[in-house]
Amino acid sequence: MTDGIFTKFERDELNKITAKSILEKLMSVRQEIQLEFTARRLIWELMQNAKDNASLCNEEGEKVDIKIEINENQFIFSHNKGYFTNEHIRGLIRKYSSSDKERDPDAVGKQYKTTGRFGTGFMTTHLLSEKVLVKSFYKNEEENFNEFSFWLNRSGRGEKEIIEGINQSFDDAEESIKMSETVELTKNDFQTSFVYPLTPEKRELAQIAFDEAEKGIAYTLINVPEINSLTMDLELIGETVFKIVCTNTVSYQNHNVTTYNLLINGINSDKNFIVVDQDELQIIIPISIKEGMTKVLELDYEIPRIHLDFPLIGTEDLHLPFIINSCLFEPTEPRNGISLKGDGNEISKINSEIMLRAVELYKLFLSYVDQAGEWKDLFNLARVRSPKTNSWIDMDWYKPNIVNPIRNELLYARIVDVVSGERIAIWDSYGQKQAFFPSADKEAVREQIWKLSSELFPAFVPIKDNVHQWSTVLWADCQKYTLASLSQEISNNSNIENLASSLNVSEHNAIVFLNEYYQLLNTENIHIKDILTDAFAVIPNQFGEFKVKSLLNVDKEIDDELKNACAIISTDPREYLVHKQAQTGAGILYPPKKQDDIIAEINALMIGNTKDNIVVACDYLASLFSEENKVEKRELIFKFSQRIYPDDFTEKRILKKYDEKIWQESDKKSLSYLAVAIAEHKTIEGAVENLNFRNEGEFIIWLDALVSFLVKEGFENNINREKHPILPNQNGVFCTKDSLFLDEGNIGDELKDIVAELGHDFRNELLDTAIFLELPESRQYNIGHVAEKIAFFIKPIIRDIDKRKEFKTTLKKFYLWMDDNRTEAEEYFADLFEKRFLFLEDDDISSNMKDAAQLNQLLIENGLESIEDLRAKLATIQDNNFTAPTNDFAEKTIITKETLVSLGISTYEELEIALKDPLITAKFHHVSKHTKEMLDYAQNLIARAKQNIISYLQSHPDYDCTDLEETAPTTLAGITKNGVAIQIVTRPSDNGEVIIYYPSEKDTLDSDTSELWVDNDKHDPHILTLGRVLKSTGINRIPINMN
Repeated sequence: MTDGIFTKFERDELNKITAKSILEKLMSVRQEIQLEFTARRLIWELMQNAKDNASLCNEEGEKVDIKIEINENQFIFSHNKGYFTNEHIRGLIRKYSSSDKERDPDAVGKQYKTTGRFGTGFMTTHLLSEKVLVKSFYKNEEENFNEFSFWLNRSGRGEKEIIEGINQSFDDAEESIKMSETVELTKNDFQTSFVYPLTPEKRELAQIAFDEAEKGIAYTLINVPEINSLTMDLELIGETVFKIVCTNTVSYQNHNVTTYNLLINGINSDKNFIVVDQDELQIIIPISIKEGMTKVLELDYEIPRIHLDFPLIGTEDLHLPFIINSCLFEPTEPRNGISLKGDGNEISKINSEIMLRAVELYKLFLSYVDQAGEWKDLFNLARVRSPKTNSWIDMDWYKPNIVNPIRNELLYARIVDVVSGERIAIWDSYGQKQAFFPSADKEAVREQIWKLSSELFPAFVPIKDNVHQWSTVLWADCQKYTLASLSQEISNNSNIENLASSLNVSEHNAIVFLNEYYQLLNTENIHIKDILTDAFAVIPNQFGEFKVKSLLNVDKEIDDELKNACAIISTDPREYLVHKQAQTGAGILYPPKKQDDIIAEINALMIGNTKDNIVVACDYLASLFSEENKVEKRELIFKFSQRIYPDDFTEKRILKKYDEKIWQESDKKSLSYLAVAIAEHKTIEGAVENLNFRNEGEFIIWLDALVSFLVKEGFENNINREKHPILPNQNGVFCTKDSLFLDEGNIGDELKDIVAELGHDFRNELLDTAIFLELPESRQYNIGHVAEKIAFFIKPIIRDIDKRKEFKTTLKKFYLWMDDNRTEAEEYFADLFEKRFLFLEDDDISSNMKDAAQLNQLLIENGLESIEDLRAKLATIQDNNFTAPTNDFAEKTIITKETLVSLGISTYEELEIALKDPLITAKFHHVSKHTKEMLDYAQNLIARAKQNIISYLQSHPDYDCTDLEETAPTTLAGITKNGVAIQIVTRPSDNGEVIIYYPSEKDTLDSDTSELWVDNDKHDPHILTLGRVLKSTGINRIPINMN
């Protein structure tokens, strides 16, 4: 078309439209709205223009090299492989895309050689300067080239000034082209640059653009293979050249998985990237490769997630762990996102479909990683969450179609490296949470939760290096393992034993674990409030059972044995006492529980309580002893109880904290039980038989000690209980104290027999003489009381002939007693003594006279003076042993405690039998006073000697005492000496002599395989050999009788 009448007006009109459009675009720049966004965007707009220009100018697809330079006063962007045509210059000056960049509006979704869409991106670069010096080569109609430069001036404030600037740019460009020489150039000679003068303020914005390019260049070089390199030249630092290189490609499920490395100045850097592509679409994940180990890196939060070859600044908020690049994306203007509203419109549908394809690529990549082997830091693959509200995103579409599918895939992908060394998925194959992620606001607390949870669940807790990173990527479907979770787990274990089993450690180490948990509670100081309000049972009592805090008390040094006793009749204190090794810290305090509290509880429960467990508790308390001091009272109660209940008193238990108040009530009951146990057998005979005493003498000694103890210690009520009497009368029947009298000792058994035969048995009223008890004088019987009662019975008898015949035997005994005890008879039976001849029949008198004459003749014939001499003589003959002459027996000695030891006598029964032996009565005279003390003394020494001898033989190499048994009080069997079975007689030798009296001992020592051993508790026990006997006695003549 030639110039016509409208041409000038059309040009003016075009300039006016262009000026208006330029002013509209410059408005936001001049208002300095979103300065950082615009500064970041402009560098990619420049690169996109460079790439598009080079692509249009090179049919052979040669790659472009770009350079960015900042100095004190200028920002220079330049590239090679490109030039300007007439249309390019007009489009640049008038702000529109050239025809070779136009797109068919009916062919949305088609790939084009260029990336630019709107032809307006260059306007953002005026943020740096509204005047730009453009330098390049112009391709003329002859397809030769002219070098040119001109200032693109958009500094005008109104349309007029802008139009003037447009016209001036055209004039300057035309003049520059005309003034330059036409040259023929190769592609390598092409060079285009844009020079932006900088003020100090604008230099800061230029630095932002510079930094933006450096951060994102790797992704751009991968996405835009048309760019060969980027050179960045910063004043004072120098040039840095960036290139991308493919280092590996593998095929996985019909997709290429490619690894790239960013070269910096020709050297491999530590910046590596994995790319999975499909057609024009690719996703990029940053990785690190060192020594064969691949680590997934966190995608920088400042890197846009959507790339349309170049980053779309503003898509960082999509919070995806990978870059999505597609040249088919349709961006918003000002290129800060893409419409993602599902099928809402055609543009959105294209973008949404690309995003769905990207999600599938990411799923494929997760599958690839699962089988790839040694990959680390896979938590970075889970950094997915919903973006903030954005005008170009429909969240109702985005979350269920993008976020949720990725997260669901992540739940089943093995991306969690756990403490045990395995790699697991967040969920198991049944859709149950299996990975436990320590969670807390503070890192220090989180680390401690990790430490404890990893000990509990090493197969389900992430490794320590990953714990903090995982805490930043978790979502609702992940198991956040909080301090409350740990409390619940401890509570679920119920006790220390189970916890130790869960930890696979000893119970001691389980307590160490708990103490670390308590320390964490105190450090964290928030969740501890739940513990204080009993939300969790996590504190062990002394049984190791986990309890809530309010049920527990602190143990203020309560003796364990006292706890045992309390447990028998009440709640075991260990149920409510905090475990002694549990250190719950200052944040968890308990009311104290002292030993006095337990003592008071035991004593209170004892009062008026008759349940069976009270008996058991009393027995247990009676077995408790002081650790430091021997308390006689406690020893005696134990011995008394042990004698009656041997199966219940098998061991003594030691109290570390002795307190007499412990037995305040139990002693009363213990001794009461003893009294009942004795009384139920009614008699001494019954008690001996049923309580396993060897004989009545042993029982009497024991009972006397018990009675003395009861009186001394204030338990005298037990000897006067009407329903349960325990004091034996002289007939062996148990009676109460109030029903008995003391025997003053001058009555004699003959008189007691006589009065009993007459009709009044004083033994029923008299306390057994072996029982020591103090009673008032009014409660004592003597010979006078008996004499009074005998006189009362006999006087009417002697007046009645029939009665005299009925009581003939009794009257004869009384006569003989009076004859033997003339002094007492004359004193207490004066009137009866004179009439004693009435007690005998005539035939009795005649017979007695004959017997007396014969006895007297026998004494004369044998040179004897008394009946006692005769008895001794007979004993000598009977014993058939070599003894001293008969007259040696004339001088008797009183039986002492030492005598009893020498004889081996330790009980009343044995003493009574011995006193009937003529040999003993000939040599010894017995006085009943102090008999009990003497027998106790003898019993102790005999028992001591036996035990010392046994202990000595057990340690002797020649003797084997494995089957040792006692066949008699002083005789042992079941012993072998050098393989030969022997028997041993044991005796104490404290008195310097041993008297062999018992027939059983004689029979034992008569054997060829027997030995006599003695002990004096001063030296080691020794065997008493025949040689030692001969030396010590001086005997040199031994009569031999082999019968």
